[in-house]
Amino acid sequence: MVQNGDILLNKVFVPEEDRLTGINSFQDISKVLAMSRIMVAWQPIGISMGVYDMCHRYLKERKQFGAPLAAFQLNQEKLVRMLGNIQAMLLVGWRLCKLYESGKMTPGHASLGKAWTSSKSREVVSLGRELLGGNGILADFLVAKAFCDLEPIYSYEGTYDINSLVTGREITGIASFKPAAVAKSRL
Repeated sequence: MVQNGDILLNKVFVPEEDRLTGINSFQDISKVLAMSRIMVAWQPIGISMGVYDMCHRYLKERKQFGAPLAAFQLNQEKLVRMLGNIQAMLLVGWRLCKLYESGKMTPGHASLGKAWTSSKSREVVSLGRELLGGNGILADFLVAKAFCDLEPIYSYEGTYDINSLVTGREITGIASFKPAAVAKSRL
């Protein structure tokens, strides 16, 4: 678990030789945050690939009504949806890396990538749980563990909602982090 807290520095003096080089504003710190969001965007991809692989093997090995579970239409559809999400997540991760390498990545790109991959990964893991039925919540099959591993990723480096707001600000040019002035209540 990552503990969050407020740090308040009041009248603090930091000698020039102790300051981080090249860091002059929060904008400079945001670049570090954007890079870490790229790394975090890859974690749900790996989790999703592991869940897909395990479900694929399980459905081919487990038999029901004389046929492997992989032979049933709904199971195949769920596998296809899982694989489609994984392929799309891989492309988003790849694109983020290319944008970063070329120096063209923006905070909105990084935020969108992190938010979107963690959201799609939740769907993949949920489908995996469905495919395994009751076994999907047992530790032996690791899907429940994947749920637990994925949930903090959805939240850290900015929650899905905050990353969406960062991207929305970049798209519209309007920051919506603080609500507009609210009229006083008449109550």
